[in-house]
Amino acid sequence: MINREITDKIIHWLGKEKILILKGSRQVGKTTLLKYLKTYLEKNQPGAKVIYLQADDIKNEQIFKSPAALELYLSQNSDFPRKYTFVMIDEFQVIKQAGIFLKNIFDQYKKNVQFIVSGSSSLEITKNTEFLTGRALDFNIERINFKEYFDYFYSSQTKTIPLDNIAEIKLFHETFSSRIDHILKEYLVFGGYPEVITTKNAADKETILESIVKKYIEKDITEFLKLENVSAFNNLIKVLSDKTGTLVNKGELSSTINVSFLTISRYLDILTGTYVIDLVSPYFKNIRNEISKMPKAYLLDFGLRSYLLKTFALENIIDGSLIENFAYLAFLSKIKKDRIHFYRTTAGTEIDFVLENSKGGLDLCEVKYRSKITMPVNMRNFQKRYPELVNRNIIVTKDILKKEKNNYFIPITILPFVEL
Repeated sequence: MINREITDKIIHWLGKEKILILKGSRQVGKTTLLKYLKTYLEKNQPGAKVIYLQADDIKNEQIFKSPAALELYLSQNSDFPRKYTFVMIDEFQVIKQAGIFLKNIFDQYKKNVQFIVSGSSSLEITKNTEFLTGRALDFNIERINFKEYFDYFYSSQTKTIPLDNIAEIKLFHETFSSRIDHILKEYLVFGGYPEVITTKNAADKETILESIVKKYIEKDITEFLKLENVSAFNNLIKVLSDKTGTLVNKGELSSTINVSFLTISRYLDILTGTYVIDLVSPYFKNIRNEISKMPKAYLLDFGLRSYLLKTFALENIIDGSLIENFAYLAFLSKIKKDRIHFYRTTAGTEIDFVLENSKGGLDLCEVKYRSKITMPVNMRNFQKRYPELVNRNIIVTKDILKKEKNNYFIPITILPFVEL
C-alpha cells in the first residue's frame, strides 16, 4: 500500500462524535484507505465492531432503504447499539437522501456509532451533506502526490523542510535531486492514480488510464449525472487539458465547443465536482484594474491529460504550462484550495500564484522553468503596491536554489518537499 499523508489526520478523528467523509475521484484509493482504517480499528479498538458496506452494491440495496433497515442490520451483525460500532460506507452518495439518512441515525446514537463514508462526486456529496453541518468532517483524498510517489518508488519516508531553512533544502537537493529527476517525467506523463503508479509496464499504465476515463464517462457522467451531450463534454476536457493554467473564458469555450454559455458553466461545475479540474480564483484589490472574475483551470492528474491528448511519450514533454500545473498540485498538497489564487491586471501583468499563508499575509509565486532568472518585475511591482501584504516571494526555477532577502528561488523538483 502507498502511504498517504492524510491517513494520520483521519485516524486522529476516529472514535469521536463526528461523521468522517472521504471525498475524491474514482480510483484514487478511497476504498483502499477505508479497508486500511478497518484493519487499524480492528487492531486498536478490540472492544468495538467494524462494519464495511458498499452502498452501490446491489446486494446491499435493501439495507439502505431506510435508517430503520440499517439499524436492524447493525443490530443483527454487531449487537448495536449496545456495542460501539464503526460503520464504513463506500460510495454513500448513492443512498437516497443520504444526508438525512445519516443524520437520523447519528443524532440518536452518536455515543455508540461512528460513520466513516466515502464519495466520488462532490456535487452529490454537497447536496447530501447539507443536513450534516456541524456533524461531519470532510477529507479530500487526492491522487498520489509527487512526494508520496517518491517515497513509494524509493521505499523512503522523507519529511518536508521549512522554506526558511535554505541550508537543509540545499543539502536535500544535493542528496536527492538525481533520484527526483529520474522519476519526474514518468509522473508528468502517467500521473498519480494508485493503480497506474503500482503498474510497471507503460502500455499497461495506458490501458488502466483508458479504463478509468471510460468508467468516469459511463458511471459519473452518463449514468449518474444523466449528461446527454457526452461528445461536447469530452471536447471541453480536451481543450482544458491542452490549455492548462490559462484563463477560463466561458464565451470563447462556448464558441469553440459549439454549446451554450450555460452548458459550459454546467460542464465546468461537473468537471470540478468530479475532481477532474480545479478552477483557481483571481486575487484582486482594485476591481477596476485587476481581473476579478475569470478563473484559471488546472488538471488534477497528468495521466488524464496524457490519455486525452494522446501524449504518452516520455521525450520532450516538459513545458512551462505542465510545470506550472505541477507547482499547483504541489501547493494543493500543502494548503487548502481556497487559499490558492493567481493575480492578473487588465493590462496583462500576471503572477502565477498568490498564496494566503498561515501568517495572515501573502506568498507570491512565479514559475520560471529556466536556469537563468532574476527577480520578476511583476512581483516587485505587486510588493510596492501592497507592501503590507507580501511576506515572501517564491520563484520556482529549473535548478537555481538560493535566498535573497524575502525572495526564495526553489527548483521545481524540490517544491513538493518544502513546507510553506
